[in-house]
Amino acid sequence: MKTLLLALMVVPLVCQDSVYPDCYQCTGENCWYRCLGPRKCPIGERICYTLYKDDGKRFYAKGCARSCLSAGPGETVNCCFYSGCNRLY
Repeated sequence: MKTLLLALMVVPLVCQDSVYPDCYQCTGENCWYRCLGPRKCPIGERICYTLYKDDGKRFYAKGCARSCLSAGPGETVNCCFYSGCNRLY
């Protein structure tokens, strides 16, 4: 019985991590200070993104979103769906 209760307490904790990922959240200006590790996304934001401007090589912003952002003129957006996935791009 104790094992069942323990399992019922642990499962929601494990499942919640997959619902709200840990994403890198920063802008290009503060990258080295605020983008050293991923942070938990706010409730309702289940997508990690990286936004590139102009040349497509240097990122402008990383963060969490409710849906994948639309790229504007001169922008590229990469979206992903699991913890830490916006680390490299």
